[in-house]
Parts: sequence; C-alpha cells; structure tokens
Amino acid sequence: MAHLIAEIILVASSNDDEDTFWIQMLVLVVLGGGVGIIGLIKARAKRFKNQGQYRREGAGGPYSQPGRSNKVIKDRYVEFFLKTAQPKTVNKEPMFDFEVADKVGGGEQKKDRDVSGGMEILDLDFLVRIVENTKGRKKKDVEMRKLVFNELLRREQLSAVNSRALNIYTVNKSKLYSKKMQCGAMKTLTERTKPPL
Repeated sequence: MAHLIAEIILVASSNDDEDTFWIQMLVLVVLGGGVGIIGLIKARAKRFKNQGQYRREGAGGPYSQPGRSNKVIKDRYVEFFLKTAQPKTVNKEPMFDFEVADKVGGGEQKKDRDVSGGMEILDLDFLVRIVENTKGRKKKDVEMRKLVFNELLRREQLSAVNSRALNIYTVNKSKLYSKKMQCGAMKTLTERTKPPL
C-alpha cells in the first residue's frame, strides 16, 4: 500500500503542466478517503469487540444468556414457521379445468373474429406507412410488409394505401410478394380507375 501511494505521489509531482495542482488535490482526496475508510473499519471492529463486555449478567431475559439464546430464538422461529407452513384446508378439486381449456383450444370461438394475430391494436396510419415504404429489400422488411399488407386485406382497408405503392405490389418485379398480395393490390387499383356512375 505504501509503495502504491509513493508511486501516485511521484507521478503527481512529475507533471509541470497546469493540471499539477488538481492532480495533487485528487491524490489528497484519495488518500483521505482511504484513511477514513480504514478508521471506520477499525472503529466498528472495536465497538463490536467491546459490546459484549458491558452487558450485565441476567439482564434482558433469556436472550442474554450465552448458551440459551440461540436455542430459544431457534425454537420460536421453528414453532412459528411450522404453524404457518401447514395449509388449513385441503382442496380436493382439480387446480385446472381441462374442459374449458379444450373448448378454448379446440376452436369453439366466434368464427368471425381473428384472435390469432395481434394487429388489431395497430393504427391504420401506422400500417399504411409500413406498406407504402417499399424501399427495403431485407428479409425482415419484406416479411413485415407482407404481414401488414395481409392485415390491411383482412380489414378491407387497402384503399388507404397510395397508388404508387400498390403499383409496386401489383407488378412485383423482384418476386417478393405472393399472388394473393398482387391480386389484392390490382383489385384496389382497378376500383380506383372505375368511371363514376
């Protein structure tokens, strides 16, 4: 420790820059902190050592007797935990209702509602922005566009997408999209070009 402190002091005094003063202050703060921590450790050790010397014999009930204190504490805790650990009533009914689980898992739900996805919570503007951003060719970008496009098809809200993006899906030059997506984009573009009645 003394060797380390001597090295720190030598390094701090060897600089002739403007920072010499601040380095010396830092060294003093580190040394002061080290001395303070060592002093606290010694004081605490001394306090614990002296704590047992000033206790009166027989004061404080059964906990002050050296041989009996651990046994009494242990007995009280064991008694407390054994009382609370045992359940008061035993439940003989099954914990899980398998009939209800079979009904839910077996598809006995409403047929008109799609609960397999989670896209119902997404806003239409967000979905449209994803479909209209056709620049990315990475696998994850394309997959995200496919999912969102199919969601807009399911919602029958593909008309919110602009014609330029729908044209890219219709032509499908790089063969990234399915026939279902091509057909949906073409159908929406066709509806836009219908003459008004």
